[in-house]
Amino acid sequence: MRHVLEHERPLLAYVFELAGIRVDLDALIVRSLSDGGMGSLAIAPFEASRRFGSTLSECHFYNANNVPTLVALNADQDGMPFEIDVWRADFSSTVVWPLRSDLVAGPPHPSIEPTRETGSA
Repeated sequence: MRHVLEHERPLLAYVFELAGIRVDLDALIVRSLSDGGMGSLAIAPFEASRRFGSTLSECHFYNANNVPTLVALNADQDGMPFEIDVWRADFSSTVVWPLRSDLVAGPPHPSIEPTRETGSA
């Protein structure tokens, strides 16, 4: 268990904002999930009885090699924030986290190519 790290703050603030949920990032307790280093986080409380219920918001960004990364704020079965699910299209680790300006609401559209030559992650 730990507090949100500084480099995670822009992404977490954005997905909570998209979901219309106010959150105190200084008080939020998270735990890194075993996802090959992509960056997914479980959100406290960490109870075995909690299960995925729904997706509250989604956004995406592109890394330096234009690999799309999808991020979802998921709720548990009771509608409470449960996890931040980070999924990279090439399954690689997240080395550099995005800035707020790198984030785009919703999932990447398969027919849209990134417009930047480099990204932040």
